[in-house]
Amino acid sequence: MAALCSLLIFASCDKDAVDIPGTETEKVPITLSASSLPVSVDVQTRAETINGRTIGVVAANTDETTPLTSVDWFDYYLDHVKASGTNTTLNGEKEVAFSPAQYWPFNPAEYLAFVAYSPYYGTNGDSRVERVAGTNTLKVTANANSFPDFLYTEPVGPYNKESAKEATDKAISLGEFQHAMAKLDIQVKLVDKDGNDIPAANFPNPNRLRIAELKVLTEVKNGEFDLLQTTSPKAWTNLDATGPKEIVRTHISSLITLTATLPTYTNCFLLPGTEEKSYVSIKIQELHPTTNTVVNEVLREAKITEFEVSSGVGAKLEMGKTTLLTIKVKYVPIPDPDTDVILEGQLVEWDYKGESTVTIE
Repeated sequence: MAALCSLLIFASCDKDAVDIPGTETEKVPITLSASSLPVSVDVQTRAETINGRTIGVVAANTDETTPLTSVDWFDYYLDHVKASGTNTTLNGEKEVAFSPAQYWPFNPAEYLAFVAYSPYYGTNGDSRVERVAGTNTLKVTANANSFPDFLYTEPVGPYNKESAKEATDKAISLGEFQHAMAKLDIQVKLVDKDGNDIPAANFPNPNRLRIAELKVLTEVKNGEFDLLQTTSPKAWTNLDATGPKEIVRTHISSLITLTATLPTYTNCFLLPGTEEKSYVSIKIQELHPTTNTVVNEVLREAKITEFEVSSGVGAKLEMGKTTLLTIKVKYVPIPDPDTDVILEGQLVEWDYKGESTVTIE
């Protein structure tokens, strides 16, 4: 009997083995939620969802009175633990789910502060995100011809298991995920000699204009983002511009017809502030009417800053914002039956919302 009592006393101290509701040893799962990303109102914001995203969660031990700016974020309770964004609504937001479940500290006097990011860097995460050893800084690198859309939250807390039990849906909000990258969208249009859009009914017939290639390149292949930085606005550091330019998005790699209904080419992400070292490249071809051989080819590469906001002021790549560039291919019919297309080159102005245009030489 003595041996059995000793075993029972030992087990009662094991927080993973005992769950007594209404007591300090009650196991309360950590349930988190986060806001969906901003609703799009113009090209300066982007509508997104956290559903299906891998998320890294950091939870630091703290107390009820320590301000977030004084929390020791290296006193980990959850050390960059993987979670998943879902479409489940909790607390008016979307659930951030752990698998396996994580639990609050048993002692209600123990509090946690949280910060999160996406995509996750570790096992089953995104290989383009790497944690800088011994820090809460993430290094983001372009590989496989793309950057990830890196997101972060502001630190929140302190919370304890009693906070969780009293919260709506028992979910603690991480707040709103913010975009740390700049996004670049591109449109391609056919225009007349005055730069006006040519309606579909007035396109050349037969249409022998093709886009052979559309890609985005950059010299800046990686940078570092400190989750706990206190600077305002947030900033990337250690931007690496060594080595040659690399492709970070290939929108078109085989011939497509230049029509009036081309989509906006999107989902290209770049490090903010790298507009002087980032480029758009396009190749336009005119095909022979009977043999479909190339009779005219134009390749044009332009730095982002060559797309002008106003006279002498180039476009920028800003954190959390979308820059929309419009490439205009100028079509001017002339009497010569062998040459009915002129692709002229000239950069023209675009307004502050991103209605940029560039004709192709």
